[in-house]
Amino acid sequence: MDTAQQMLREGRVKAIVHIPEGFDTSLGENSKVIITVTLDNTDPLSAAAIGPGIVQASQQLSSLIQTSTAASIIDVELENVYRTFLYIEFMAPGTFVQSIMFVSIIAGGVQVVNDKERGIIEGYLVTPLKKYEIIVGVLLAGVIKSLISAIALFFLAILVVGVRPLSVFPTPDVIGIALTMFTLFLTSLGLIAMMTAYAVRFSTADIYRVSSFPINLTLYYTSGAIYPLDGFPTWMKDISVINPETYAVDALRLLMYNGAGFGAVARDFAFLGAFTGLMVILSLIAFRRGL
Repeated sequence: MDTAQQMLREGRVKAIVHIPEGFDTSLGENSKVIITVTLDNTDPLSAAAIGPGIVQASQQLSSLIQTSTAASIIDVELENVYRTFLYIEFMAPGTFVQSIMFVSIIAGGVQVVNDKERGIIEGYLVTPLKKYEIIVGVLLAGVIKSLISAIALFFLAILVVGVRPLSVFPTPDVIGIALTMFTLFLTSLGLIAMMTAYAVRFSTADIYRVSSFPINLTLYYTSGAIYPLDGFPTWMKDISVINPETYAVDALRLLMYNGAGFGAVARDFAFLGAFTGLMVILSLIAFRRGL
């Protein structure tokens, strides 16, 4: 059970089904057998599907047993690991990532294209600044804007919506808060670098805007922000595997609601780190060639 509970806390499983010792023997003794199902209710959609599904299966098994020589009854007890979670809390991490993406489209893309149209970037190029210094400045400015947006939304979620992250309530967890902020920073830098590299090739902001929002919607709806990944069709799962927002949303949920540590989100950080590094390199290359 200790191992199973650790897997549940790290988000590797959605529920634990505990079948008591001597289950098969009890079925033949006309007795009541209790199966305990522990649910990760931080994912209310999955919990709402798993719990009733197991209850229905136990009822079907009980009816089969009662038609034979035995008359045992299988009863299922559902228990939640955490407090009651609302669906809006399930959506909150994805909303933070979405706010970062919006800022990335504007600060990492529209701003760059507008500066090209007005000749501002050409003005930068006649200064002693190197090209990589210009793009690093653009990226860091965008990161600051996106972090302000995400952190402001984080506090609004707590004050207005009633979101209660375990990293903050009932007592603040410094490590949990630090890992949450690092997730937001890594996500901000990666997405802004991606949109900057994409925007450098455009000559007008209008064309960039029209083409960037389909990218935004594709990443958002395949990230698991509004629906569990397990319920996706195959083609959406294939996209989610290479979607950076998937790993950002997963890390934020584990840190905010499951009280997970670094080990649980190490895989998410590894992908986000690799993605961010690649996008920064691409933005530097695209900036040199685009101008």
